[in-house]
Amino acid sequence: MKFNALAQKAAMGSAPAAYGGALEVEHLIAFALEHGAAGADEIERLCALHGWLEDGLLPDGRRVVPFARWATACAAYARDGVAGLRPLLADPAMAAFAVGVLEAVRTRDAVAELLAYCERADWRASDAAAAPWRALGALNLQLSFDDSVPIDATLQHALYETAVKAWGATSVTHLKAVSLYALRGAPLAASLGWVDALVVADPDLVSARRVVLRSLKRRLDANYAAPDARKRREIAKARSRAT
Repeated sequence: MKFNALAQKAAMGSAPAAYGGALEVEHLIAFALEHGAAGADEIERLCALHGWLEDGLLPDGRRVVPFARWATACAAYARDGVAGLRPLLADPAMAAFAVGVLEAVRTRDAVAELLAYCERADWRASDAAAAPWRALGALNLQLSFDDSVPIDATLQHALYETAVKAWGATSVTHLKAVSLYALRGAPLAASLGWVDALVVADPDLVSARRVVLRSLKRRLDANYAAPDARKRREIAKARSRAT
């Protein structure tokens, strides 16, 4: 998106300019990824010009998009890349916004930063909008599909440990499902063995377990052709237990 296009969206639309005008969060993130430091300057200029809101809470109790916080996260990435978001991840008020930007970056460094954040996270929150659960959801989107971000076995193992930890920390069904689905991004013998041994009764988790088992077996089959004989033996052993 060009500079004048972003400025026009911020000034136009049915919503007041303080609420972002016709802007969407995706516009800001894409602009930051495209334009770097110059983009950060423009985002901050528009934020100050239109008085974008910090928390998005209106006097009547309604909520709108807190574009000022999105602007802070986008500008931090635009100037300093993944490293620029690290201090925001340590700020409870900003962590979810930093996660939202990292989800869109889709690089190994972004995945590693999300995993490092998850390793420090408290998984006891029961709200899917809490930053740790959003981070695990972002990892699922980045790593579980055919266009996934390429990562090595070290990061895959970190994801496996994170997902298992998150699963055990919550009793909320839809959050357990988030943990389970994220395991697709860790196609390891350990992941397949853990999911295969899992006993679930809730229909949603039964369905999720079936999907994850199928995905892991398919991905492990693809990895089976690798020249590492030890790895092939581990995969074959895990598959034999899961059949």
